[in-house]
Amino acid sequence: MTVAGGITGTIGRAGAPAWPIAMVFVALLLAIAPARTAFDAPVAVEIGVSYDRNGAGARLEIGFDRQVSVSHQLLDHPFRLVLDFERIGYGFELDEDDLGTLFETVRYGDMGNASSRMIFELAEPLRVDGIESGPSDGLYRLAIDLSTTDAQSFRRAMIDTMQTSSIVVRSGKSDRLGAKPLSRLANQGDFVVVLDPGHGGIDSGAIGVGGTREKDVVLQFAHQMRAELEKIDGIDVVMTRTDDVFIALNDRVRFARQRNASLFVSLHADSVRQSYVRGATVYTISNRASDDVAAEIARSENLSDSIAGITYEDELSPVTDILVDLARQETLGFSVQFARILVSHISKSWRMINNPHRFAGFRVLKAPDVPSVLVELGYLSNKEDEVLLNDEKWRAGMAAELAAAVTEYAELAGRRIAARQGE
Repeated sequence: MTVAGGITGTIGRAGAPAWPIAMVFVALLLAIAPARTAFDAPVAVEIGVSYDRNGAGARLEIGFDRQVSVSHQLLDHPFRLVLDFERIGYGFELDEDDLGTLFETVRYGDMGNASSRMIFELAEPLRVDGIESGPSDGLYRLAIDLSTTDAQSFRRAMIDTMQTSSIVVRSGKSDRLGAKPLSRLANQGDFVVVLDPGHGGIDSGAIGVGGTREKDVVLQFAHQMRAELEKIDGIDVVMTRTDDVFIALNDRVRFARQRNASLFVSLHADSVRQSYVRGATVYTISNRASDDVAAEIARSENLSDSIAGITYEDELSPVTDILVDLARQETLGFSVQFARILVSHISKSWRMINNPHRFAGFRVLKAPDVPSVLVELGYLSNKEDEVLLNDEKWRAGMAAELAAAVTEYAELAGRRIAARQGE
């Protein structure tokens, strides 16, 4: 895919003066007719940005092969314009330098099976002056007029859009436990394992030194691990995502609890500033990080929802539910036990970092009644690790060791629960 050369022209709304512009459009990756047959949803096929004479106003245009509906919202830290669509496809590649001075970067991807999102990170606060859409030159064009504003005005507009169109997750007491702490481990029937490939959709996760995307490699690994677990009698395995979609962190936790999971395993392959760091790491949850690397990774992973434009409103309460607190204490014991088993198995065939069982405040590990661990399979910031993570044979061996660890833990947990129930 190549970017078309710059052209000079004019574009203007009906009843408004035309703007002299330097417009750069992204060329089509695929013809419109094939796009319809290969993907039964509107496809974004080009993006262009034009500026007014002073560079203080801009028009963002996105061309689709058919009609779309859109809603927008604003977010800060950093300043962002978020566009939400029903499911769309992406028929373009974008050189971010062509976005001009008012835009820093753009991310796009699916937020689930029925919706998609584009996030434009802004170089400074902008005001949305108008949104228009309609057919033009064989495409259905979405045009958004923007102009510079101050931070205070931006935040007032952000609050307005958040009240009407943003995805806001409110955490409170609606997720209280209604069962005894050990109920998740004493399932009737199969031992339920939830595999959680990190990131996905609009959130690519870490990018390796060779260009590997974390969301892709952990999904490939999860499929291989699921195949290994499905060979074992008495283990039922499900995945939080099976393709390239975004799942919010709290929704991943909720997914495990709704399925009465016996174990939750979140799979990652992060990047860290120290490129020499390599090998696997197993994390359990703690309010305090075990070390600087653990704290850095937890901060990065907990930003996943923010990257996708999801905000949280946490209900602050001075009183902790006693039942939840008891469940968390007991669940943490099971989580630590499984982490130690994992370290034992992984170290048989693959290198691990020093002190391979670490802990930090990962949001995705916060289910109070599901033993949970986060496994860093390796680090994409290290070129040797990246090569192995892309090696199907290596992934298969690693998946087999993790599956063996799950089996050992399931047997141990079962004996412990049986002894407890016999008391």
